Amino acid sequence: MFRNIARADREVRAGEWRREANRGEEIGGKTIGLLGYGHMGKAFARRLQAFDCTVLAYDHDPRVEANHHATLVSLPELQARAEVLSVHIPYSPANHHFVNEEFLAGFRQPLWLLNTARGEVLDHAALVQRLQTGQLRGAALDVLENEKLATLSPEQQAWFAYLAAAPNVVLSPHVGGWSFQSYERINTVLVRKLREFLAGKLPAASGVAE
Repeated sequence: MFRNIARADREVRAGEWRREANRGEEIGGKTIGLLGYGHMGKAFARRLQAFDCTVLAYDHDPRVEANHHATLVSLPELQARAEVLSVHIPYSPANHHFVNEEFLAGFRQPLWLLNTARGEVLDHAALVQRLQTGQLRGAALDVLENEKLATLSPEQQAWFAYLAAAPNVVLSPHVGGWSFQSYERINTVLVRKLREFLAGKLPAASGVAE
């Protein structure tokens, strides 16, 4: 998203060589805000350490502990300082459209937004509105509110059409963590938990889907 890779790829394939028009941004020096600091938030923060940026994280769960990869801050501080917001919260009824018009309006400076968590935590109508006004500089979406594209409602079709045509939006089909290697790891963990459960090492209430 920062380096206009998707747009530049389309242009070069079409015979256009627009180097200056695709001058990009660097991650270094920017303040990255993480919404949610569980396993995935921490994994992303660890990878960001190589890019010489400031990493802030907010999590509503008081049990979440800080580490040296990010500084835990309040939500108002995250909104005041972040230049990039990466979403790492799970979906629940309480989190439905957590990132909405009011939430996005709380950020003090133009924002890049990334969502590799769950599509339903982001109000896509609010996302489109903020992209149109320029308050959002760009969005990278690995998940959508409705990923069954053949079943989009008229309202969903409207925002999807905008996102699909926008030059500052990158879309991918929920593949952020989906690789041959991750699929093997998932099955390895599942087999281990099944063995532990059958050996009586896991309580029945936890099951094998942890």
